[in-house]
Amino acid sequence: MLDKRLFFSAFKDTLPIFISYFALSFSFGILAVKMGLNPYLAIFMSIIIYSGSLQFFLVALFNKLSLFDIFITSFLFNFRQFFYSLTFLERYKNSFYKIFALTDETFAILTHKRENPKYEMYISLLNHAYWIIGTICGVVFVQYIEIKFKGLDFILVTLFIVILLESFLKSKRVFPFILGALSFGIFYLLGVKNLLIFSIFFAFVVLFLRHKND
Repeated sequence: MLDKRLFFSAFKDTLPIFISYFALSFSFGILAVKMGLNPYLAIFMSIIIYSGSLQFFLVALFNKLSLFDIFITSFLFNFRQFFYSLTFLERYKNSFYKIFALTDETFAILTHKRENPKYEMYISLLNHAYWIIGTICGVVFVQYIEIKFKGLDFILVTLFIVILLESFLKSKRVFPFILGALSFGIFYLLGVKNLLIFSIFFAFVVLFLRHKND
C-alpha cells in the first residue's frame, strides 16, 4: 500500500536526481538512435541495464563487442558498486530489485538516511523511472527533430561532479575525497590499465586498514 507521506518525501529528495537523470538519459536516447540502435532496444537497455556510463559505452561500441566482451565490460564498469553496496547488505538482503537499482545517486541519498524499507523502495523506483522516462523522451524526440547534438555525453561527467560535491557537503569528511584523488593520480602516473578498478581497490584497502586501526 502506498505511503503518501514517504512517497512525497522520496520524490522531494530525488528531484535533483530527476533533473540530472532526465538530462543524461534523454541524451542517451538521442545518441543511441543516432548511432543506429533500435529505439526499443535503447529503452530496454535503460530498463534492464540502468547504468549511464555503461550504456553510453555500449552504444558507442555495440557493433564491435562480443557477448563475452560485453560481460567483462559490464563487470568492470560497475565493479565500484561492489564496494559501497557492502554497507547495504543488511538493509537490502530481502529485496532483489533494490539491489539491482542501487546506483551511485540512490546510494548518495540513502547513506544519509535511517533504514526504512518503504522509503528505500520509493527512492529506487523513482530514480529508475526518471531514467526510463528520459530515455523514452530522447528516443521520441530524435525521431521528429533533426538537430546536430554535440557534447551530450559530457553530461555524465557533470553528473558525477554534482554527486561528489553533494556527498562532500553532507559528510564533511575530507579524507575519502583526498584518498580517491591520490589513488587515481598514482595509478594514472604509473600508466596502469583498468585505472578505475585499481584506484577503487587501493582506496578500499586504505580505508579498511584505517578503520581497523581506529
